[in-house]
Amino acid sequence: MFSSVRWVKIGVAGSTIEKGDPYFEKIEHLGEIIAERGHTLVTGACDGSPYTVSSSAYKRGAKVIAFSPGRNLDEHKNRFGFPTDSVSEFRFIPSDFQFVDVRGACLKLRNVYWVTFADVVIIVRGKTGTLNEFTIAYDLGKVIGVLKGSGGVSDSIPQLVEMLQKPSGSVFVYSEDPVELVDRLEVHAHDSG
Repeated sequence: MFSSVRWVKIGVAGSTIEKGDPYFEKIEHLGEIIAERGHTLVTGACDGSPYTVSSSAYKRGAKVIAFSPGRNLDEHKNRFGFPTDSVSEFRFIPSDFQFVDVRGACLKLRNVYWVTFADVVIIVRGKTGTLNEFTIAYDLGKVIGVLKGSGGVSDSIPQLVEMLQKPSGSVFVYSEDPVELVDRLEVHAHDSG
């Protein structure tokens, strides 16, 4: 299996999810798989689906690198209201960022950082922020996994790619099963690495 040869930095983008949602357990299971295989999890340090994956992976010993839209931990907690647990390492935006007073600009800069850092990006559910993360990954030619059927942006990825008609080098992997999704992403990450 590829994961025993080289670890992968797997980024997860997504939106809010509540316990009881049909996909909550699949998203938790995604974190378990990432941890079991020794991969590093990369997120935008927010709540929702990325936090659900982070909590699950971190509990099982995975390294979790969280890219914050804040300049420090205080801003991360108090300005953005994002969680601080289930993280091995935080990365913050530069303290001299020209548009630091514009909340949305800080969030988008964070997205560029974490998506660029990840080897592969998994899209789960999603709204506007996830759409931004997807377009960054697509522009960068990343290997992109989609947890099919999870709702939101993730269900629209095939139509978006067809509409954009921009060759970027991205490889797309679709599956409703988190295990199959990670299996196939490992192969493609190995091929592109």
